[in-house]
Amino acid sequence: MVTSRLDNLLTWGKQNGVKWPREVDFVENTDRGVAGVANKEISSATFEVPSDLIIRGALAKCFFNVDSNLNTWLKLLVAKLKFDPSPTVVESQNLNEKFGPYIDALPREVDSPLVWNPAELLELGNSNLRSSLPMKLKSIFHEWRGAVEQLQNQLNTGERVQEEFDSIQQLVAEGDEEHIYQEITSKVFDDELNLPWTSFPAFLWSHLVFLSRAFPEHILTPEVDPSSVILLPIVDLLNHSYNSKVEWSNAHNSFSVTKLERTREGQEIFNNYGGKGNEELLVGYGFVLEENIFDTAALKIKLPLAAILRLQTETSIKLPTMLDYTTSAFEVSSGRKIPSGNENELSQYEDGLLYLLSTSNSTCLEWLLDLFAWLGKNLAESHLSLRTRLQGLQNLRAAIEDKYGSLKAVSSRPLTVYTAKDYRVRSARIYKSGQLRILKDAINELKRTEKRWTAHHKQHTLTVSKILRDDPNFFEEELPRILQSNTDDEIELDSYHDLLFMWVTCKVQYQSIPKDIQWVTSQYDKFLQTHANEPDLISEDVKKVHAKVFFNDPNKLMLRPLAAAVAFVEASSYTRLSNDEMILVQDTDL
Repeated sequence: MVTSRLDNLLTWGKQNGVKWPREVDFVENTDRGVAGVANKEISSATFEVPSDLIIRGALAKCFFNVDSNLNTWLKLLVAKLKFDPSPTVVESQNLNEKFGPYIDALPREVDSPLVWNPAELLELGNSNLRSSLPMKLKSIFHEWRGAVEQLQNQLNTGERVQEEFDSIQQLVAEGDEEHIYQEITSKVFDDELNLPWTSFPAFLWSHLVFLSRAFPEHILTPEVDPSSVILLPIVDLLNHSYNSKVEWSNAHNSFSVTKLERTREGQEIFNNYGGKGNEELLVGYGFVLEENIFDTAALKIKLPLAAILRLQTETSIKLPTMLDYTTSAFEVSSGRKIPSGNENELSQYEDGLLYLLSTSNSTCLEWLLDLFAWLGKNLAESHLSLRTRLQGLQNLRAAIEDKYGSLKAVSSRPLTVYTAKDYRVRSARIYKSGQLRILKDAINELKRTEKRWTAHHKQHTLTVSKILRDDPNFFEEELPRILQSNTDDEIELDSYHDLLFMWVTCKVQYQSIPKDIQWVTSQYDKFLQTHANEPDLISEDVKKVHAKVFFNDPNKLMLRPLAAAVAFVEASSYTRLSNDEMILVQDTDL
């Protein structure tokens, strides 16, 4: 914002009843745009915008003669004020004249990745943020289309608008970053283009303004839809800090923001929009915070709706909704929570279960452990059993490590005609480093958890190393005997899996399980009883193992005993991610 536009805005604000302390100056800042700075020490600072100067849904309701989706219509109204010089009259008042200095002072650019060029998007790598941008753009497109379709008759622009509908829809569906930038997002902040106010780039401009500057209307009018938003001229110049103690309130029919702490001379006065991760900050506001204690990394688990239905009957498993992650400042200050509707509705899970990992809170990681244990259990098990918990932990760790590796990988850098802005490159790298740190922390926490569990339940697990150490008779005598080989012959078992299969086969055949692990015998017998009425099918994998080790069994007498041992081991063990070791687990709860 150039100084003249800022001066005009401040003069206009004072003339129309906006109040701020004389100890506060609004100044240009090369790093943060405009900032409110104390010109002398101040114990508290209150900023007020009178009701008449607030841009709200009621204006859009009157101008467009609509009753629903007022946030969308308000965005369209602000787009008209920005891009259409013809009068916009509401109750005999021309809104272009009334709000002109404010509209003129709105940022010429927002650094949201929604409008980054392909070279800048490349800096985001294989991140959640980058992969989510096409879906976000698609959602904005449908919001715009729904409103503009209602306007076509009165605007008499049906053919042009329909062409734009078709063009934008195809671009968004294809998801090609370069084409989207060339045809849509590069136009949003191009002052040389005379965008039609009903165009999608104009609406996207307005959407970004609201995304970065809107306040909740229910602070002023508690009975409105809690999602209703407003624009507050001049107050929206205050930058955000999650450390700032502020109060939002209705003061004499004005929207009031009060800084509750003392501010020293030369210090910036911050607003507080609540604890937000860098992904939300970057998409919505165009900046990130280093060492952001509220930063999160999203892990989305896509499941069939039938599985979701079954999960909803498991009271000990948490299916998160967006309410679980809501930390907006206005909810704290107003003492209200946005109603959730029916939290068990399947529709909210159609795109997957969303878990937000954090270095400061392990709750989501615990929810994920519950989920992965449930997903990995067999029909006869509880998701609280030691085996399912250990296997679920391995599967979860594998998923997070895969995500970590994908994000850490360096993106290919094709020749490009685009230049990445230094600020956006730096923001992308801070965002990515935060994501990697959170994922690494989750991986390390899972490693610590596994170590703690296995140490506590050492007597309930059986490893190959323990077998080789405590049961020498198996390898020296029983294995050669069952394979009908000479004791001098070299026996090769390719994996921990094969060794465990053969150990169980031998122990059952010779009834020779050591006393300290007799639980294996009882668990094996219980397994056979549970599956006694199931079809006696022998998989191709079992046949391959038999052919590999029982080369002296042409009549395949050991095929069925081996198949039973394999089925038992696979149902009663977990496989460690670090070394692919299969470990037998006693049937007990964690």
